[in-house]
Amino acid sequence: MASKSLAHSIVSFADVVALLSPKYQVPDIVLETSTCLFILESPHIQELKFGAPVAGASGATMSKHIFGPEYSRIPLGRMVKKNAEAHAGRPRLSRIGLINVCNIPLQAQAYDPDTRRQFSDWLADMNVVRTQNQRLSFPNPRQQDIQNWLIDTLRTKLQTYAGRAITWIPCGRFAQKFLRLTGLSDPAWHIIEDVPHPSYNSWDRTAYQAQVAAVISAIEQAAALLT
Repeated sequence: MASKSLAHSIVSFADVVALLSPKYQVPDIVLETSTCLFILESPHIQELKFGAPVAGASGATMSKHIFGPEYSRIPLGRMVKKNAEAHAGRPRLSRIGLINVCNIPLQAQAYDPDTRRQFSDWLADMNVVRTQNQRLSFPNPRQQDIQNWLIDTLRTKLQTYAGRAITWIPCGRFAQKFLRLTGLSDPAWHIIEDVPHPSYNSWDRTAYQAQVAAVISAIEQAAALLT
């Protein structure tokens, strides 16, 4: 991990990511067969533990709705990862891809105490960018640097799917904002709008049932083409 002096010499968010990624990066999971791609914020504690996006309570909420109540204790990220590693070919899981806007945690709580101390200023600014989703730009140069890096990185990820029939499912205001800020569009793409982040059982709320139903339908229709 970076020494205190090195942490203080960091000049860009790219430097932060490079220093923290060896220990704290959680990779996206996308198969060649994946056509329903969830866009999520960033990993947290359970994601670091299991090495997969949405590997905690939010992922369990997603599993419950996509696969039924009997799967409510098995987070989606863990199932998608197992399906990928075992080459199991389960149709619905094989159609799902999981992409984080940021592959290292944006929340300080996910880091060990030494890292939190060494990177405290950067982590504070990362949290500002994470939470102030009404802002399209930031007057603070470091916060704007963080946002620019996230936009560029997500744009690069999404550009690899140009021309492919992809259903994008940005979950929550953060993911929705950054998808918009990439400025990308493609006639082959479909975006399911206004899907809430699955935290705090938001997918259970009456107000979002149409969006959740659209997600489930897209996955089921895509999976049917694999069977």
